[in-house]
Amino acid sequence: MEFAEKSPFYLYSKPQITRNVEAYKEALEGLNSIIGYWIKANNNLKILEHLKKLGCGAVLVSGNELKLALHAGFDPTSCVFNGNGKILEDVILAAKAGVFVNIDSEFDLENIVASAKISGKKVNALLRINPDVDPQVHPYVATGNKNSKFGIRNEKLQWFLDAVKAHHKELKLVGVHCHLGSTITKHIELVSPPPPDAETSTFDVVGPVCESADFFGKDRELPTPTKGAGLVVHDAGAYCMSMASTYNLKMRPPEYWIDDDGSVSKIRHSETFDDHLVFFEGL
Repeated sequence: MEFAEKSPFYLYSKPQITRNVEAYKEALEGLNSIIGYWIKANNNLKILEHLKKLGCGAVLVSGNELKLALHAGFDPTSCVFNGNGKILEDVILAAKAGVFVNIDSEFDLENIVASAKISGKKVNALLRINPDVDPQVHPYVATGNKNSKFGIRNEKLQWFLDAVKAHHKELKLVGVHCHLGSTITKHIELVSPPPPDAETSTFDVVGPVCESADFFGKDRELPTPTKGAGLVVHDAGAYCMSMASTYNLKMRPPEYWIDDDGSVSKIRHSETFDDHLVFFEGL
């Protein structure tokens, strides 16, 4: 592909996204369930529109993610607004839209009650419970242990239940929410190893950003690279582009996907230096 020779890019598989959703549907068959896609994982509009067509709902953690979900066509009644620091402005949007809202803290409860009063709409609320379970994973992805910033601890649960009952005009308690964090701990074996006759060496694969933490992998056995050779980082669909930055003014790359017919099309433009300058126009 011509574009592959010019710059870094993200490439997704539309058929694989479909297969992943269908696998979840099959696993949940017979249950009253909604497959909610975390928009924080990848906020590409084309991908979200496709997930909506497949019958997915959306999980949100900001007002802008809510706006994007509605723009992509998601049914608000299949969306959940999550997060431990929801600001009043965003919760008002959620109340007006009619999405489910998780109560994560006393601060959260106050804002959700206020949003119901301001919007004039009763909020369908869930209590996010901290189960005090250590999933034995990296602390950055553990969200259900006692010291996590997320959720209501067991000793405070009755207080929250009483508080929700006291605000029965503003809140309707419809369920609970619980999340341990990622429990995937094992590396997946390389599916397509290098040709047996290829010369290999051990490398640290690093990026060009001026930070020591900028590396993709260390002590990786790879074929000896040549100038201009491509490098594929597999399974980079989630939490990569959505967490990308323009640090060192390295502009975010374009996104493509492989369509159902095998063709490749662009689904997001790359950013340019001129895009950066737009933020300062008229100042």
